[in-house]
Amino acid sequence: MFWNNFLAQCAKKGKSPAVVAEELGFSNSATTCWKNGSLPRMSSRKKIAEYFGITVDELMGTKKEPAGMGGLKWEWADVEAAYKNATPEARAAAKAAALAVLENGKVKEE
Repeated sequence: MFWNNFLAQCAKKGKSPAVVAEELGFSNSATTCWKNGSLPRMSSRKKIAEYFGITVDELMGTKKEPAGMGGLKWEWADVEAAYKNATPEARAAAKAAALAVLENGKVKEE
């Protein structure tokens, strides 16, 4: 979804993906990776979205549910990508939080 949205935004600007990537300071290999399904880091997503004048959600093609409607603010792929790009400390904190939630959700045997 990201790549298709990126291409569409490039077309709106009348520029090729390679030109946009260069203007933003990314290498040509970055666009090749994106084309092949890799996602840019969160900081890069923000930079790209700002360049196009859109939100990160629009760039990524994610949908937000109105408040109180349940669900996550982010799609699972965004959570996974953020985890993969996180520092070791942030990963450890995320793992600890997830394990605490899982442990708390278990039925207690008496």
